[in-house]
Amino acid sequence: MTHRALYIRKQWGGLLFIVLLLSIPMMAVAMTSTNYGITWDSINIGGVDVSTSTNYLLRDTIGEHAIGVSTSTNYQISAGYRVGESGAPRLSLQIGTQQNAIQSVWTAFSSAGRTVTVTTSTLFSAGDFIAVIENQGFAQIVAVGKVTSVVGQVITVDAWDGAPGSLSATPSGGDDFVYRLNGSTASLGMQSIVTENTAVTVTDVVSNASNGYTVSVQGTDYLRSGANIMQSVSDGAVTVGSEEYGIQSVGTHAFGSGTDVAIPVVTTQTVQQSSTSASDDRVAVIYKLAVSPSTPTGNYSQQVVYRLTGNF
Repeated sequence: MTHRALYIRKQWGGLLFIVLLLSIPMMAVAMTSTNYGITWDSINIGGVDVSTSTNYLLRDTIGEHAIGVSTSTNYQISAGYRVGESGAPRLSLQIGTQQNAIQSVWTAFSSAGRTVTVTTSTLFSAGDFIAVIENQGFAQIVAVGKVTSVVGQVITVDAWDGAPGSLSATPSGGDDFVYRLNGSTASLGMQSIVTENTAVTVTDVVSNASNGYTVSVQGTDYLRSGANIMQSVSDGAVTVGSEEYGIQSVGTHAFGSGTDVAIPVVTTQTVQQSSTSASDDRVAVIYKLAVSPSTPTGNYSQQVVYRLTGNF
């Protein structure tokens, strides 16, 4: 048997400013006159209000003090200059990958109740992404969600996505598991011509882009071991016994749901898409790999980049 491993690289971008400030108490209110109004003002030491290039826009402020949201029973304070730009485009993408070591058998599932009952609940905590898988394999059914509470053996999530309506209330097979999806490496494990190894990655999008967004994937190289390159799926389905490698997207916002597609290197492959703004839009991306008797042995790996773009 041959060991196959798939590695997923997350791309992150951002700027970190560390500023030492001398705090002076002050009071600020909106300033108005007959014809003009300044709704959001700020006294700072630097920053450029708007910086642009061909593909990016940056709004930055240096020197703000005590920014953020403060709440009480009846009031909320949204402090800071940039907080007034609630209409400015915002995009956020989180991804989490199946951790094979954090696995539990499940015994009951409720789509409407947003719960799953497991045999070992101590593996999971509030804030974890999880995948519930029924009949693990190339035709598996999967639901993904984010844990809000764990009480006894019952896990409750904020919402289910993927294909929760297709899962059974109680599993009928012996390959029914719950996995934590907090990893960054998707391992497809030991491979043989009769195995159906899979791995799940969840994508979570938050965006106020009124025209929606697109999530795509691209390999920095092919799934390979040295000079040997794994054959990408081309007929819409990864089939056991044939050398094929690909992904399937499942969920309300999945692109091409139900079809196994290749991960391109020269171009990109859309896996998630929406024409409206998003509040924790999630899709389950299932990696699938099959080998044939003629597949060269080796330790195969690939880096996959996930990209989120707004539809403006």
